[in-house]
Amino acid sequence: MTGTAGGRTVTICLNRARLWRWQHELVTRLARRSDIDPVVRLMDGPPPSRAFTLLLMLENFAFRLHDEHACDLIGEKAFEPYLTGREARDGGLLLDLTGYTANGALSDLRVLYDDMDSDDAALLAVLDARSPALTIVDRTGRTLVSGLPAVEDKTVATRALDTIFSALVQLCVKAVTAPLTSDVQSSPTTLMAKAMHPGQVFSFGATALARKLNARIARLCHRAPRWFVAWRQRNETESKTSLPSVSAYRRLADDGGRYYADPFLFVADGQTHLFVEEYDIALGKGLISTSLLTSEGFERPRPVLETQYHLSYPHVFAHADAIWMIPESLQSRTVDLYRAVSFPDRWVHEATLLENVEASDATVCQHGGLWWMFAATRSWRGSNWDTLSVFWAPQLAGPWQPHAGNPILIDHRCARPAGDFFHHDGALWRPAQDCSEGYGTGLAFCRIDALDRESVRQSVHNTVRLRDEGVRRGPHSLNRTSTIEVIDLYGTSPR
Repeated sequence: MTGTAGGRTVTICLNRARLWRWQHELVTRLARRSDIDPVVRLMDGPPPSRAFTLLLMLENFAFRLHDEHACDLIGEKAFEPYLTGREARDGGLLLDLTGYTANGALSDLRVLYDDMDSDDAALLAVLDARSPALTIVDRTGRTLVSGLPAVEDKTVATRALDTIFSALVQLCVKAVTAPLTSDVQSSPTTLMAKAMHPGQVFSFGATALARKLNARIARLCHRAPRWFVAWRQRNETESKTSLPSVSAYRRLADDGGRYYADPFLFVADGQTHLFVEEYDIALGKGLISTSLLTSEGFERPRPVLETQYHLSYPHVFAHADAIWMIPESLQSRTVDLYRAVSFPDRWVHEATLLENVEASDATVCQHGGLWWMFAATRSWRGSNWDTLSVFWAPQLAGPWQPHAGNPILIDHRCARPAGDFFHHDGALWRPAQDCSEGYGTGLAFCRIDALDRESVRQSVHNTVRLRDEGVRRGPHSLNRTSTIEVIDLYGTSPR
């Protein structure tokens, strides 16, 4: 169904030889809006490489990828409701997704992949096991929106393109409906156009298979690394935007049948409590556990909150003479608020703050007379490693409203929350996950430069990665009291 006749016309130029499913998702999203009337214009252009389409076919067979994917090539029939032949009316927009400007027409908006027009640049980036920089520019070349999507699975091209193209759908909607100059200055990546050849494609497929086989063997041999929590004593004079080496931390041991991650701290009656995600490997589900700090260190965590869904990221905080927790409950598609009725062991569900949303690592704070929630969100077949959405409410219990600028950020370097907000040098700061080299490969220290109902801006001032002989990733999250600091790392943890 197309948008209303009175809506603003957006003419979308597509290459009829490479009609992607993500483009159909974009058109249908725009058509659902009452203020947009999408019109599709098909142009002649080059098809994708045969070798690349063969790779996607082989992946579908080898990895049983039977669902619909953003990089599926689809027929013209899917766009028939929008092929009206109408031209853009005055005040309309022309969005060029062909990868070239047809017949000398000057498009209002066009997409750049690593500073190139053609989506071949995105395909080449995937074959190089990296993510392309996505930019939408106007006819003068001015950047309107930009993003660095995460690639969660670099060994499977289909899944990599799912996240890249899903991010691009969000960027296109944002550029078309509310074009704003980006606060992030793009860093163009030089990438020479070159044809993909079968050898490159088959090499990619062979590498993917080898990595998956090695990972499976490692799991069978119980040699696979896992997440673990580490902690240290600290003092208030230390820098809040840097971390010491791995050797400064003590590891919270596990028994090999579970791992601990997402550490949060809370001080009550002079005692320091640690809250963690406890992931039982046999059950394949996470729950929330707590541990008390003694003179010997933190005790073995014990469960305090479990639901039918996977729980993680136990964001614990105080407000109005009560202690609250917002654990991640992505699988339930809700963000839920719990209250301690007997701290730290008994919690009751107090309210559902958000519904019908895939939100991860929701973190709240009070600022400017309102409550603010930062969360990593997933859209369509995209990633929640790279997308930051913000919500606001007059009270903790709500009602919560999405920020008008959502998604605030698509950037795998500094989007997903990684711990509680903190104040430093008179400003509000937050740690964010750096997923540019994979999930949880580091922390970005982000200063909040603007936070109100009109604008949300942050600037990254430092990125930290910790490695040693047994640590491959991290830190993944960070929380502190005045005397204790906790992080989580990925590697081989002693039992």
